Amino acid sequence: MSPKRLFFALLFTGLAFPQAAPNDEKIWRAFIGWIQAQQNIGDVGKEYRSSLIQGGLTPAQADERMAIIGKLYSENREELNSVFVNKLYNSPTQTRFTLQPNAFLVLTVKGLQPGKALDVAMGQGRNAVYLAAQGWDVTGFDIADEGMRIANENAAKAGIRINTVHAKFEDFDYGKERWDLIYFIYTDAPVVDAEFTGRICAALKPGGYLLIERPFLDLDHPDPEWRAPLIEQDKPNALLKAYSNLRVIHYQDTRETGDWQQTSVSRLEKQLRIVRLLARKQ
Repeated sequence: MSPKRLFFALLFTGLAFPQAAPNDEKIWRAFIGWIQAQQNIGDVGKEYRSSLIQGGLTPAQADERMAIIGKLYSENREELNSVFVNKLYNSPTQTRFTLQPNAFLVLTVKGLQPGKALDVAMGQGRNAVYLAAQGWDVTGFDIADEGMRIANENAAKAGIRINTVHAKFEDFDYGKERWDLIYFIYTDAPVVDAEFTGRICAALKPGGYLLIERPFLDLDHPDPEWRAPLIEQDKPNALLKAYSNLRVIHYQDTRETGDWQQTSVSRLEKQLRIVRLLARKQ
């Protein structure tokens, strides 16, 4: 689970979800409207609960409201993720992610013949713009339309062109033997799900590369802010097993400063368990 999706999953941990009420839609719309009105994004669950109490609800009523939102989250997750990251991408003071291209990606493409690359969950396009400047034909997709707008603006400023698609992981058409490079950098895509990995491997051209870098649940240094239970992708060597049909060129499971931070603190203030994989299709 990536920083973005994990962040929202943790908002409602431990709450008992009541049955849907007739005004659930109004409750959800009020929650979304509150997020859109915020200048800075912090601990959304805590801050919104406080705002409900300040608005006249009792603590018990605020907890009930948060529980309803928690129940609605599963069916409205993509909307919430999109609203959150759009706010974050438009913040001039954000400290959660770097604007520089990913160092692992930069090192990987040195010496490679440019081809067709797919940037999964491209965000503001820091990696897509870098690759396009190196001669790659880059397509990126994301659920955050503001991120893609900024990516296209950055590409125009650099005098290059990238292709952008507004889509979710499950809806994007990856194609068959279409890409020379597919990369997942700090995304919440289901990178060890058997059906999904099959689509990704099929989409690579023979000789094409798969690159993944993202945070996982830290097995040796438990983080109280990362309370998600251990799932398949967090287990040791999970990526190696998921892509055993590819030739693994590089694998690393380490702790260091990441490109993205899943909490409201600066990314430079906390180390994460970062896992990297580079593999090639034969």
